[in-house]
Amino acid sequence: MEEWKEPIVLTRQEFAVADALARELAPDVDRNELGKVISYFQRTRSREKLFDLLDRLPRSGYVRSKRTRDYLRRIAEACRRHLRGVEGDRRALAVLGWSFRLMTRYQTETGKRYARGRQKQRR
Repeated sequence: MEEWKEPIVLTRQEFAVADALARELAPDVDRNELGKVISYFQRTRSREKLFDLLDRLPRSGYVRSKRTRDYLRRIAEACRRHLRGVEGDRRALAVLGWSFRLMTRYQTETGKRYARGRQKQRR
């Protein structure tokens, strides 16, 4: 389990996967939902368990709105498609983490997310 603490440097191909995943989700998926999925993946360290969760979550009683259900379906579809070729759960988690960072950037650039909360208050 110690190897999970070592930093990972993505290959060009892995970074391209992270970028493609982020660009696909950024236009119309709430990044907080992706963040919850990543948090679960960090705890379980298992892509199999992650995909199982992504299959069950949209149908669960925890999801209360159609919009959230759609976000989760889109995340599941995109993760299955893009993470399929990434070798190992640890590297898949790193790719997904970079996707989250890139998604945040793309949403901020297009005005779908605002960084106001992080700006210093002017007096």
